This record gives sequence, C-alpha cells and structure tokens, in this order.
Amino acid sequence: MKLYHAAGVVWMLVLCLTLEGGGTVKKEDVPKYVKMLSSKKASDRATAADMLGKRGSINVNDVKDAIDPIKTMVKEDSDANARKAAATALGAIQPDETVPLLTEVVSNDKSVDVKLAAVQALATFGPEAKSALQAIRNFAATQKDNKKNLQIINTAQKAIAGKKK
Repeated sequence: MKLYHAAGVVWMLVLCLTLEGGGTVKKEDVPKYVKMLSSKKASDRATAADMLGKRGSINVNDVKDAIDPIKTMVKEDSDANARKAAATALGAIQPDETVPLLTEVVSNDKSVDVKLAAVQALATFGPEAKSALQAIRNFAATQKDNKKNLQIINTAQKAIAGKKK
C-alpha cells in the first residue's frame, strides 16, 4: 500500500510540474522567449517572463538580453499577470540594480498579486534588499485582514532581515 501511495505522490508532483511549465528551459530557446516578451498577448508575455526567469536562475548570462525588457515589463505592462511573472522572473534571475525597481513595484503597483510577487522576489535577494523593508511594511499594513498575504510578507521580511524562518 505504501508503494501505491508513493507512486501517487510522485505522479502528482510530475503532473504539477508539467502543468506549471516545469522543467529546464534550454539556452537555445531564450531568443524565442525574448521575442515573446513583446507579444500582443499578455499570456505569451507572462509565459516568456516565466521561462526566462527559470533559465536565468540556472545561468544569468543566458538571459542578459532579456533583463531590461523584463524590468520594463514589471513597471509598465498593462496586464497584472504579466507584471507578476516579470517580478517573479527578476527574483529568479537577481540582476543588479533590481531591488529599487521591485521596491517601487511594492509601493506603487495597483495589483496586490503583483506586489506579493515583488515582495517574494525581494526576499530572494536576502539582506541585499534591506532598503525595501519600509515599503514592505507599508504594504503589510494594507493587508492586515489577509492572513495568507501577511504570512507571505512576514516570511519575506525575515529572509531580508537575515532571520531564520
């Protein structure tokens, strides 16, 4: 019976990774995704940012041509899901000079989901993102009735402050 349970858990994990676009993004696919960043379809732009973030977490140099468009996307894209994907990608890639941009997103974006993605991205920078803590605290104050969001924000604050979870 334990074997069936373990097999079921593995199958569910594989299914989740497949549905979420899991797996490795190949270096040769990067130009395709960079081009997709300027697609008219928001879902394509979000997918491109997601895939570039995955590749950038493996090798930043592979996605260096995508960093500026992703930075622009997180600030200016008309679609919240695309901005959210861009924020997440920046957290995965961790390019230089990103903390102030993500801090601005936490302070100014209209979408709570985008702000949460920016907070989580800032957490990946750890203590390097300490300058963002006040903006994150201000955002937390607006989420006092949402326990799930506060949990995400508190975890990020601890990562940035260098405290253990």
